[in-house]
Amino acid sequence: MKTKKSYEELCRESDAFRKEWEEKVKSNPDYETIVAEVNAGIDAAFAMERARKEAGLTQAQVAERMGTTQSSVARMLKGRLTLASFARYLAACGKRAEITIHQL
Repeated sequence: MKTKKSYEELCRESDAFRKEWEEKVKSNPDYETIVAEVNAGIDAAFAMERARKEAGLTQAQVAERMGTTQSSVARMLKGRLTLASFARYLAACGKRAEITIHQL
C-alpha cells in the first residue's frame, strides 16, 4: 500500500525534479520553452490537487462529477490533460482558472 505524501513533500520533490531536469536540458536551444511547458504542467497538477482537497473531495468523487473514471483523473494529475479537461476538473471542485501570460 502506498503511503500518502504531504503537499510539502510533493513540493520538495517537485523542486528537486525541476532542478535535476533543468540541468539536463540547458544545452537545448529550446530550453526556455521546454522549461515553461514543464513548469506549467507541474503548477497545474498542484493547483488541481489543492482545489480537490479544498473541496473535500476524493479523486473518485471528482471523476464522478466530471463523468469520467478515477484512473483518468489520476492520469490528468501526471500531466495528461488538455486545457478543457483542466477547466472541467476545476469546475468539478467548484473552482475556475484564470490564465495570466508572462514574458519568458
